[in-house]
Amino acid sequence: MRKIFLGIIFSVLSISVFANNLDDLKALTTTPEKLSGTFSQSKYLAQLETSINSSGSFNYIRDKKIVWHTLTPINSTLELTPKSMLSYQDGVQVNKLDSDTNPVVAVFSDIFFGVMTAQWQILEAYFSVSAEVSDGQWKATLVPVDESIGGFINKVTLEGDKYLQQITLYEPEGNITHITFDKLQQK
Repeated sequence: MRKIFLGIIFSVLSISVFANNLDDLKALTTTPEKLSGTFSQSKYLAQLETSINSSGSFNYIRDKKIVWHTLTPINSTLELTPKSMLSYQDGVQVNKLDSDTNPVVAVFSDIFFGVMTAQWQILEAYFSVSAEVSDGQWKATLVPVDESIGGFINKVTLEGDKYLQQITLYEPEGNITHITFDKLQQK
């Protein structure tokens, strides 16, 4: 009986700490109207036991557009709006997906905007979010609550200060993508 009682107490305390940390995280993170910077990305491919590295720049206008420009190893651009995804290769449009004809675009857009602009209320619709906040630094772990998202992502960790600094995506087949942001400038 004593173990059950202690278990209940620890469960209540854990929920309380989690809620306070998420509230602290929401208070700490900032979503400026416009932000730009550079990124470096490493994607570990489990089946090949190798990593592919890329780098480039990004910028966003909150709730309107994110432009993800990969410079190396291949010059490509992904332009994401709440309703569409456009892909460019060397400046030439090679693909366009629209949320009206492909509902997955809307979900991907929600998640990508939520991650890039610290919109925790959007992320909470798709993920269970746990957070750790200490001395102006934070780490959030996102675990999908939607099975369709769980088919693509096992877990996402986000780390930062005022802004998002790092993303790590863990995929079901063992692939891991790690992205680090640098030279962040609020416009």
